[in-house]
Parts: sequence; C-alpha cells; structure tokens
Amino acid sequence: MYRRSKSIKHMPDSLKPRERMLQFGPQKLTDEELLAIVLGSGTKDMDVLSLSRELLAFGWQKLSKLSPQEITEKFKGVGEAKACQIKALLELTKRINDPYEGVYINNPEDAYRFLREKVDDRKEYLIALYLSPTNKLLSYETIAIGRMNALYAEPKEILYHAINTACYSILLAHNHPKGSPKPSKEDMDFTHRVKKACELMGFELLDHIIIGAGSYVSMKREGYL
Repeated sequence: MYRRSKSIKHMPDSLKPRERMLQFGPQKLTDEELLAIVLGSGTKDMDVLSLSRELLAFGWQKLSKLSPQEITEKFKGVGEAKACQIKALLELTKRINDPYEGVYINNPEDAYRFLREKVDDRKEYLIALYLSPTNKLLSYETIAIGRMNALYAEPKEILYHAINTACYSILLAHNHPKGSPKPSKEDMDFTHRVKKACELMGFELLDHIIIGAGSYVSMKREGYL
C-alpha cells in the first residue's frame, strides 16, 4: 500500500501550496491547498495535505459544531493547537461573512455607542439600523448626507433597505452638527411619517436617536415616538 510522505517539504516547489500561492495567487489554489497553508503542518502519521483532505471530507458545517476538544477526539493525531487553528479559521470566516456577528442594539446606549463614530460635526447624516427580532444588527445604511443643518430624505428610501434586508425592526439616527441633540419640529414630523410608513409595511420603528454636542436623545425614551 502506498503511503504519502509525512511532510511536503520534499515536494517540488511547483506543487507546494505556499509556493503555488506566491506564484499564482490564492484564487488558483484548491480548498485542500488553502487549508494546508493555514494548518502549516500535518500530524505524526499524516502530511498536511492529507489532513486537509480528511477535514474537508468531514465538512465545514460539521466541523463548526465541534469544540476543539471534540476535534482532537475525532481526528487522530490532531492536538489542541491544531484544533484551535481550525476553530479560529471557522470563526474568522463566520465573522467575515457576517460583519455584525455579536452586535445587538438592545437600548439607546447600544445605538449611540455604535453610531457616534459614524457621524461628524461637518455634515448631517441620516442612518438606519436594520435589526432582527432579537435586536441583532443585520446591517446599517447611510440614507442621506446633508449640509451643516439641512438634510432631506423620504421614508421609502429607509424602507427600501428594510425590505432587502428582511429585517424585523428599524432604528433611525441622525446628528445635529455642533448643536443640541434636542429634536426639532422637523425631526418629530419626519419621525412620525417614517413610523406610519413602517406600520403600513409591517416593520417596527424602534427609536430615533439624535446625536449632538457629545450626547444624544432617544425620541422613544423622551416620549416623542
């Protein structure tokens, strides 16, 4: 029975995954080769390419459900270090595909912390956060950018992204550049228009946060919504 080498160091450079990536780029490598580069080395009884093939045959979805300890039990020769490498890779992939993994907007403070660095005091920004039924952030969009104290937007622009996101609820936010966060009459009128539009389309408008002068106002908390 033929056995593969325990190391790929004796392979021609043209076949080594790392050298192939340097020459051709990552898009030309197979999944097996890419995983081999991440793992770096194999086990006592298996070279890194064979180990990669075995892991891929088991399946990413199944691997994602295993703890590092379970991976060491499932795959002979895989120690805690390699199991942690595999789990780290899976977690990074998950976070890349979902950049808002672990981001929940459960109260006005959460919204303010998320939003305060996304506006500045040069222009007025209108931002919408799109949330799941558990208040997990699905996405956010800058709906409009205006001049220092003037901004115009229509509710349909907010709802367009809500429909595409398939969200459950919406949280609005805008800033008052170099001004008090107290809602103006225009802010209240616009918020009520958006709330009615949301109700017609089956979305909940959770709040409208106004940011200004280093603080914020929650229109929901203050009774304006």
